[in-house]
Amino acid sequence: MKNKTLLSIILFCIGFVVTYLIMCYLPPFRIKLHAEPFEYFIASIRHMMLFKGIISFIFGILLAIIPKIKKSKLTK
Repeated sequence: MKNKTLLSIILFCIGFVVTYLIMCYLPPFRIKLHAEPFEYFIASIRHMMLFKGIISFIFGILLAIIPKIKKSKLTK
C-alpha cells in the first residue's frame, strides 16, 4: 500500500471518530440523561446515530482527499 493511501485511510478514521464524538457533546445534539458517565457516553453515541454518521463520513472523506489534492498541486 502506498504511503499516500495509508495516510488517507488514517486521516479518514481520525476525522470520522473525532467529528462523531464532538457532535455527541454539541448543545443541539446533547441528550438529557441523569446516569453514570459510561452509560451517558454510550447513550450519546447512539443518539441520532445515522445523522452523525453521515456528517462524520463527509468530514472524514474531506480529510482523506487532502493528501491527493496536495500531490496534484505539487505535480503541476
